[in-house]
Amino acid sequence: MTNLTNQRQVFVEENVRSGNHLDAAKKTGYKDTHTLRNQTCKLRRECADEITDELHRNFAEIAPRALNILSDLAENAESESVHLGATRDLLDRAGFKLIDMK
Repeated sequence: MTNLTNQRQVFVEENVRSGNHLDAAKKTGYKDTHTLRNQTCKLRRECADEITDELHRNFAEIAPRALNILSDLAENAESESVHLGATRDLLDRAGFKLIDMK
């Protein structure tokens, strides 16, 4: 993260973790006043790049696990619809999207 105060860095991490900017601000130590909603909207705008970077880092961390789950479903699902859906998702994410013939 670039040029963030410690409080803002923790806000970014908590916001990404919880998905709730108001709760993130409160947990980070911002005062719960009548202006908190406006403050956090401004804070999200000012930290937008850092929030996006943190989201990308988080997705990169969970991607291998998600791939393993999808692969397991594609190979071992008892339900044919789950098996087909997982296989379709794997192919789609690998860049082999099925052509819609409608």
